[in-house]
Amino acid sequence: MNRLKHACVLVVVVVLAVCGASCKSDLPAPEWRDGEVTAASENVLWEVTVLALEKEGYPVGAGLDPSTGVALSGWKSSLAPFKGKGWRARAHVKYERTAPGRYRVDVRVEKELNQDLARPLDPSYAQWEPTADDAERAQVLLQRIRSYLGGEIEVADPRKKRFGS
Repeated sequence: MNRLKHACVLVVVVVLAVCGASCKSDLPAPEWRDGEVTAASENVLWEVTVLALEKEGYPVGAGLDPSTGVALSGWKSSLAPFKGKGWRARAHVKYERTAPGRYRVDVRVEKELNQDLARPLDPSYAQWEPTADDAERAQVLLQRIRSYLGGEIEVADPRKKRFGS
């Protein structure tokens, strides 16, 4: 009886190992877009990040943690009447200080396709399967963050005369 138990355990372990290895290799590799930005403070960068997520249509909520500089949006979805055409995406944004007032921002847009054949327009029946990240949307989100932060602004010396004065 002990031999049978050991043989069953061994078979289960081998099956799980094979399944685990094949399942991991099927997942697409994350595609991050990164850039450096200048911000007055981490709070300003955080507010701009939340604003950019909202403007791009990503739901914001519990996945936002300003203390760690990590934002994980909710799922933004678009259902379609055909298998594999409906999708959902969520944004990952993280940042870290590289110098005073300078931050490295990393953005990823994770994407999944709805593989349900019977009711592809009903989200309760959706069968979400991971697909390649949407690198283009990640670049758009990164650019929106950059745009909201603006560039260096030169302020004229108030003691100098201006035009027409």
